[in-house]
Amino acid sequence: MNKPPPERAKSLRLAIIGCGLAVERCHLPALRKVAGLELVALVDTDLARLNRIADRVGVWRRHTDYRATLDDADVDLIAVCAPPQLHAEIGLAVVDAGKHLFMEKPLALSLHDADRLVESTTGAAGKAMIGFNLRWHRLIRRASAIIAGGGLGPLATMHTTFTSARVFPREDSAWRQRQDCGGGVLFDLGIHHFDLWRFLVGCEVDKLFVFRHTDSSDRERATVCALMANGVLVTSSFSHGVSETNELEICGAKASLRLSCYRSDSLRVDENGTPRGAVRHWPGDAVRALRNVPQAFARLLDGGDIIGSYRAQWQHFVDSIRSGAPIKPGFEDGHSALKIAVAAVQSARSGRPVSVAQAAGVIAPFARVPPGTGNVG
Repeated sequence: MNKPPPERAKSLRLAIIGCGLAVERCHLPALRKVAGLELVALVDTDLARLNRIADRVGVWRRHTDYRATLDDADVDLIAVCAPPQLHAEIGLAVVDAGKHLFMEKPLALSLHDADRLVESTTGAAGKAMIGFNLRWHRLIRRASAIIAGGGLGPLATMHTTFTSARVFPREDSAWRQRQDCGGGVLFDLGIHHFDLWRFLVGCEVDKLFVFRHTDSSDRERATVCALMANGVLVTSSFSHGVSETNELEICGAKASLRLSCYRSDSLRVDENGTPRGAVRHWPGDAVRALRNVPQAFARLLDGGDIIGSYRAQWQHFVDSIRSGAPIKPGFEDGHSALKIAVAAVQSARSGRPVSVAQAAGVIAPFARVPPGTGNVG
């Protein structure tokens, strides 16, 4: 006798709070192909933007106040993609409502609020995840597997670059420019790579030092030099208003690895003693590039590797909620990355090295200083 097919698991119903650029350009395209998840509600205080985006994706539950989603029985999971200064308030309310919680980075703007969020999710009815999509990038996952398998040998150094062509306006309401609101390169860009330091190197940060500069056109840049707990030295550069770059290089005792998150064929491992770019490697590089064309084209049609990283993190969250499996990265990871960012701000402000373990305090805005003065005192 044939058994009836198993009942299909009910999709988790999602509400997104905040309809900014990251939601419009990254989350919504990624969510189209996440199995077991249904977008049912959108929230934004800008009614015109809310209606424009909701019309595009066919969502009819629309609210200008996030509280409308908290008691909605038709919402299982809430994504907080509002400006960072609202993360603690909204996140704590979501946990109290018993919903699953996805929080975009950074977790909060102070370690006190981050502590409250971590504590609130411990033993809570809903599950929680922090939005570090680069952990789910296809090439970053491959790099992590190579490092874990000993392919590079003991690690020695790591260098990363994350820059953006965007320049944000000077208006006080433009939170992405204001350090106290979660903007600026150390929070907007740097915190992604602070998380990758821990994820790829596999340990915490001991101490760091920051050079920071803002020119007369409000183009901000910073370089962070860090010592990891296992002795690996890291340098990372971040900037607004220049090229679009998201790259990393890791050197070990056996080999080095480099990749660009914006190039699907960019991951390369070179054994030590082999000059990078040597002529003898050109034929092999050309063959590898040609072989990658079909897969690269298919990924491009599917949104590319960046959209793929958002899709992968959402699929992991949904699958983990259903199975009860551990969720990574969790709020503890968000707390650790925030602590690095807080230490970086303190170093940039003081002009001195800072121990990450001793970092504390609330983020305050950097003062405007004349061009060329270097760090802010």
